[in-house]
Amino acid sequence: MFKLPRPAALAAVLPLAACVPAGGPERLVMPADPTVAVRSPRYSSVTAGVKRFDVVDPKDWRELNRRVAPKPGAGGMEGMPGMGGKPDAGGR
Repeated sequence: MFKLPRPAALAAVLPLAACVPAGGPERLVMPADPTVAVRSPRYSSVTAGVKRFDVVDPKDWRELNRRVAPKPGAGGMEGMPGMGGKPDAGGR
């Protein structure tokens, strides 16, 4: 069987020592401290802060689109060359 000299075996195994987990953080290993002040638990509803949406009648989708469409002269891309408004004449 193949035998490694002791220093070579140690050099081969030493990098594996980095894979061994170290001790956990002290706050996880230490027992609980009874002198620490802790707020007592209180009840809160699982539905606290939920907004209620009731069923409404359907509305005309054309009117809804008109409401959210950009108004004339309210920005948009009309002032940009080639993006509406006057066509680009080119060759200025």
